[in-house]
Amino acid sequence: MAAGRKNIGELKINGTVHFIGIGGIGMCGLAEYLLVKGYRVTGSDITRTAITDRLSKKGAKIKYGHKAGNIGRDVSLVVYTSAVKHDNPEYASAVERKIKTVKRAFLLGEIVNGKILIAVSGTHGKTSTTSMIAKILIDAKYDPTVFVGGNLDFLGGAAYRIGKSRYAVVEADEYDRSFHTLKPSIAVMNNIELDHTDIYKSEKEIVESFRKFADLVKPNGYFVTNGDDRNIRKVMKGRLCRRADFGKKTVNRISSVKTDTDGIRFKLNEIQIKLEIIGGHNVYNSAAAFIAGSIAGVKASVILKSLASYPGVKRRLELIWDKAYSVYDDYAHHPTEVSSSLASLNEIKKGKLIVAFQPHTYTRTGKFYSEFAKALSAADVVYLLPVYAARELPANGVTSKLIYDKLKKTGTKCRLVKGAGDLIKALEKSVRKGDCVVFQGAGDVTNISRIFIKGAGK
Repeated sequence: MAAGRKNIGELKINGTVHFIGIGGIGMCGLAEYLLVKGYRVTGSDITRTAITDRLSKKGAKIKYGHKAGNIGRDVSLVVYTSAVKHDNPEYASAVERKIKTVKRAFLLGEIVNGKILIAVSGTHGKTSTTSMIAKILIDAKYDPTVFVGGNLDFLGGAAYRIGKSRYAVVEADEYDRSFHTLKPSIAVMNNIELDHTDIYKSEKEIVESFRKFADLVKPNGYFVTNGDDRNIRKVMKGRLCRRADFGKKTVNRISSVKTDTDGIRFKLNEIQIKLEIIGGHNVYNSAAAFIAGSIAGVKASVILKSLASYPGVKRRLELIWDKAYSVYDDYAHHPTEVSSSLASLNEIKKGKLIVAFQPHTYTRTGKFYSEFAKALSAADVVYLLPVYAARELPANGVTSKLIYDKLKKTGTKCRLVKGAGDLIKALEKSVRKGDCVVFQGAGDVTNISRIFIKGAGK
């Protein structure tokens, strides 16, 4: 099929589609979706990866480095993310040449809004809940299209799946208000808390953003909501809709929660749910997934079997080494997430709980350094890496020392480390048999965890 003969939703495409940062976890699935549908796709990225190699094999023409010349003469649409600045040479070239540009969130909405869409929102737990629901629908033979913010073993290590049915499951990201492009049939809301303080200046602002997302649910759509969350209750107050609450104080009641090294067991009403992963937050995530799957028409027996074999998401409290001591890789980068992960590990640890924490972004660190210190005080030993800048420039006075100074006052043993080498040397000297080590943060701390366990295996 030649590009331009078929549009996506209301988006008219008359030529090649170019992705700036095509290898990103939110971009690669959209690019492959277009390739499968017969569109010509080009893209650029800083480095060559397994993801870009996969897309190249599928037919994408990819160049490395960002240059104006990467935008070919036949490009009619340029897709970019919130991380792309207006001075990016490719974006600037597209604007100068009057080529249509859209954010990835807009393209995602055009792809999935015409389907029976299950969209999962929340400050925490989006990726895990989305992947649980996706697995349930796959196991039930629904053949859904899936776009999620994490790599999944049951998707062959990918963060997306291109199905042939009317069903779609997507992660609805509140960052940059991206989820305002979605029109769900079933909207899941896990929790609402202030985060992304480069976008939202107050809790009130983020609550209003979720309220707008709720307004976008299709007529006669369904809400699956955490009834224990006060901000969700604000969003849902006075709303006439079909709704199923879950929580410890709701009609769909969570109770009898037990955690051990084999995973989690709990009751949702009188139904016993078993998971082979840990994390108290996954009780809420799986309760939401059970209800969403039920609303979609999946039998309870299929849902329970699917959840019982759910392997988790890469970097979400992922056990990556378990010999003389255990090592976890954890994406937690908000105080609430850190607190939940450490509480779960404290329930199963045998020796000390040792945390290597990498603060993520200057805005989040500057806003929540006291809260991070409080959450990290649950550990026996904490090593603090420098702030991972991500999309931001350094902020005056905002460093990991803000957390360190507060944490030291709690009596927790803590130390500032300069980088990977310094951290690994410190861990090699301090870790003992039975200890539990967790590498936490949304930056490149995951790479350090792999270096550490590679050395541990010698």
